[in-house]
Amino acid sequence: MAAASRIDGQLRWLHKVRLYPTCAQERTLIEALRVTRELYNAMLQQRHDPWTMRRTPISSKRQYAEITELRASDPRFAAVYRECEDAALHRLDLAFAAFFRRLKAGEDPGYPRFKPARRWNQIEFSHGDRALKFDATQRRMYVPSAGFVRLRKGRVVPEFGRAFIVLKNGRWYAIFEAHRRAEPLERTGRNVGVDRGIRILAARATVVELHARRLDGLTEKDAAGRVLNRRDSQRTAAARLLARARERAANARRDWLHKQSRMLVDRYDLIALEDLRLRSMTRSAKGTVEEPGRNVRAKAGLNRRLLDAGSGILGTLIREKAAHAARTVVSVDARFTSQTCAECGHVARESRKEAQFVCVRCGHEADADVNAASMILQRAESPPTRAPGRARGRMHDAA
Repeated sequence: MAAASRIDGQLRWLHKVRLYPTCAQERTLIEALRVTRELYNAMLQQRHDPWTMRRTPISSKRQYAEITELRASDPRFAAVYRECEDAALHRLDLAFAAFFRRLKAGEDPGYPRFKPARRWNQIEFSHGDRALKFDATQRRMYVPSAGFVRLRKGRVVPEFGRAFIVLKNGRWYAIFEAHRRAEPLERTGRNVGVDRGIRILAARATVVELHARRLDGLTEKDAAGRVLNRRDSQRTAAARLLARARERAANARRDWLHKQSRMLVDRYDLIALEDLRLRSMTRSAKGTVEEPGRNVRAKAGLNRRLLDAGSGILGTLIREKAAHAARTVVSVDARFTSQTCAECGHVARESRKEAQFVCVRCGHEADADVNAASMILQRAESPPTRAPGRARGRMHDAA
């Protein structure tokens, strides 16, 4: 479960529950996926053709009325819960809104695309509390058209609003959007700085390191990828094996990140993080036809290692848990933290020697990542009055 935002003093949380539909129920859910996807693609085509040929826009209100007419004439569409079809229209509206926003900002606009079956894997219930109902023990959940579906008993799902039913790698899940209030933890009087990297996923200023979980040798994900490359036939089965291996690796990484972020939030009142711009850091170096990039393969490998380490997820989980525990998270400017001495403040590139930091002025020695974490904490505790570029001490107060 993960907090996403704050609304009226409450935190929005997502609860994920595994579903176990029968064969007949699974066919019903797959048909709902197929119908909503066809509807999305048809509405996209309906907007695209009149505009490209005659510059005639098709409004969302008109398409909403046409969904009503379609349900009256086609039993396939009438069999699907109406809110799910309305959610497909809303999804299309969001896609066009994002397209025009990027177009106005001068970015790559990315026109909305037609969805193949492999990229359409969720059914949305805009008012899930009206459509999805639990039994008294929360061991079964009523889904329109599918009946009562068995689910895995775990944490009690509180009152919720919007909900989704998701198909991922052959497994069905229900995701509920709920709200709950923050529960402040007792103050500990301790602060910590966290440096996120590749060699060490996160280093704390208290000289305790959080090492990334990595497996030596050939991992299951690598093996499945090689099988996929070798097979000329049965590529669908091989792709499913690869997807499942990636999901297991992602689950293991996320489980470990949850535990580490929980440990940090429980122990410290203030957590200082680098204000990383992962989207810019992992941008491709291939360039353009006119100006091709250099060291493209090396940069691609570095990007994969950055993303595989999960430093962005770790920052997100720390902020989510800190919001619920009323802890404070401060984002500081990451520039020169790896080249600045935590003892004397001298900045020199020569002080950083691979994994070690040896200050060329005062001789201070420490692990390079731990020294950077100390600098991050110092910037958070005494932010400058004026930071170069973007703000050094951007605070996220969860209280």
